[in-house]
Amino acid sequence: MRDTIVADLSTKIPASLATELVEAYEQLVAKHRGGDFEGALTKAGRFVEHVLRVLEHIRTGAAPTEIKQVATTIQAIEKDANLPEPLRFLIPRAAGMIYGMRSKRNAVHVKETDPTAIDVSLAVAAAGWIMAELLRLYHKSDEKAVADAMLALTRGTIPMVESINGQVFVGKTVPAKVEVLLLLAHAKPKGINRTTIGNSAKCSQPSVSTALKTLGAERMVHLGADRSYYITSNGEQTLGQWLLRAG
Repeated sequence: MRDTIVADLSTKIPASLATELVEAYEQLVAKHRGGDFEGALTKAGRFVEHVLRVLEHIRTGAAPTEIKQVATTIQAIEKDANLPEPLRFLIPRAAGMIYGMRSKRNAVHVKETDPTAIDVSLAVAAAGWIMAELLRLYHKSDEKAVADAMLALTRGTIPMVESINGQVFVGKTVPAKVEVLLLLAHAKPKGINRTTIGNSAKCSQPSVSTALKTLGAERMVHLGADRSYYITSNGEQTLGQWLLRAG
């Protein structure tokens, strides 16, 4: 999917600029999935700068080497009546919101709860939407491929789930039930068969079997007619609560 996105965006901007944007997005997602939320906020700021460089190239024909003032650049973009609405308002304002997360509040938090995890989740979701919107506007791939890529970009990312050389796995030691839920949440809306779950899980195979049986009984996973397992809304809620507690 990465190469497809770069190729599609390169219909409007230089390939080098498209590559830098995609790499910035991937680095943000990787930090989020790895549970490095502070690092993810830093990468979110870099992603915003690359987004604004892309918009400036589309607007003026040249991308600045750096964005010195994010707010000033956004104001200049919004004043350009020649830009279509998504480029003039929607994307810059989403980028501005993400950048605000980078300069996160330092006040005392209610009940001393650190909001970093939820800040990053929002930033990653918004970044995925920006990528999908740019892809929607500037693509040359067939509509089905673009629709699949947009769905993958906007369905959200799951913390702790990583992918190396095409192999998906949970990058931290967690209970077997949580590991299975993380893998299924990452695969959504698609399911995963038992063999693939076993190959991806780092816990023992008996633990995977026990987890699937327990999760099925608790209605957190569903075994479909295609013999693939799917996470249910109850499973998503339980996983979300666990992630908040883990923090």
